[in-house]
Amino acid sequence: MKKIFTIASMALALAANAQVTPSWTTQNSNFPDTSTYPFVMNSKGENVVWAFGADGSGGGADYRVYTKTSDGGATWIGGQMTGVPVGVAVMDIAAGDANTAWISGYDDGAGVQGVWKTINGGTTWTRQATAAYNSATSFTNIVYFWDLNAGVTMGDPATTGRLEVYTTTDGGTTWVKQTGAPAQSGEYGYVHNRAVAGNTIWAGSNFGRIFRSNDKGVTWLDTISSPVSDFGGEGESAEIALKDASNAWVLSIFGILYKTTDAGATFDAVDAQSGTMYPTSLAYVPGTDQTLLTGAASTTYGRGSSISFDGGANWTEIANSYVDAGITSFAASSTTAIWGGSFNNGSTGGVNKLSPIALATSEANVVKGLSIAPNPTYGDLNISTVLNVKAVEILDMNGRLIKTFGADSKKLDLSSLKVGVYAVKVTTVDGKSQITKFIKK
Repeated sequence: MKKIFTIASMALALAANAQVTPSWTTQNSNFPDTSTYPFVMNSKGENVVWAFGADGSGGGADYRVYTKTSDGGATWIGGQMTGVPVGVAVMDIAAGDANTAWISGYDDGAGVQGVWKTINGGTTWTRQATAAYNSATSFTNIVYFWDLNAGVTMGDPATTGRLEVYTTTDGGTTWVKQTGAPAQSGEYGYVHNRAVAGNTIWAGSNFGRIFRSNDKGVTWLDTISSPVSDFGGEGESAEIALKDASNAWVLSIFGILYKTTDAGATFDAVDAQSGTMYPTSLAYVPGTDQTLLTGAASTTYGRGSSISFDGGANWTEIANSYVDAGITSFAASSTTAIWGGSFNNGSTGGVNKLSPIALATSEANVVKGLSIAPNPTYGDLNISTVLNVKAVEILDMNGRLIKTFGADSKKLDLSSLKVGVYAVKVTTVDGKSQITKFIKK
């Protein structure tokens, strides 16, 4: 009897290889003050994480404090940001290595703003003056570094129609002002609202649009609309998680998750079938097909975290034995290097490390970095992957083979297909395969 490998059987195979839900282990953040939580965290590799803290007591204290680890979280060292003036509101942090990090801050009474760097493990911080931010309308929002040399910082428009953007290739010794992302009249970005994957960086605006660059911030693509109205407003806010230049998720504070597979040209709402999303923090886990994390730590949006292995369709609560299960922020470098921030309790807690995520057999064998576009398609379907393609098959939703394409087929003519939902199965020469659903219009 001929065996038919159906879409349904693929789903059963995935269930058979169900993944074990990871859990959090508490680590001590060692911030200088009690009731401090990591407002923003950033990791580099398996061992280095930097975070800056905020007052979690409800008193609204003006903190300029950091914590960092260089041994995967076994020990955390916290301290004051000496050299960052009182009146600078720290709002983003970028990790370099055990000794090096950058923060961005806006002027909240200090008379100065911009980017500060430490090269001695946080003991002292020095402002990098060539990221000037000295216009009357300057407002520093984000900073990010890919390594010890290449970085970007971005703020609100200093001139009409463009965000203020600087890039560096020497660790910030010299920042070069770029043309900046295009912005409409009255449009601006938000502090630490950014997502990075490879050389690509996205950031959200108050108009619900997304600023995008694929070359580390040197040049910027057309700013695109998203399904949300605002990425940081009182009415609505949202988080971005980026897998690569084409694939991303946007999570609205209203608990609706959207996904794009075509660099933001279109977004579709994810059909959330089970579990709980915590809508104030969102992260994609690098090295996975579509594993996502959400977290929150408030009375309004819940206290906890959850994980989805299927791009947001199904969510599972992550166990946390700490006194407060709320997660305030994420830093994720790989399936074995993931941290979540939380409120400290005196000298204990404040950081959680996630147990390693074991890839299911089905996910371990997928083609990494593969994407299709456009989806939906009216005819042509383009396959994007750096790997050598052995075969491409088009299947209907019953798993029946509809059409085949030969080796290295990366532009498919599907104009003859009837309107409907199909799947494309891409097999590479190394024996890996990936099946992706698409819509033919």
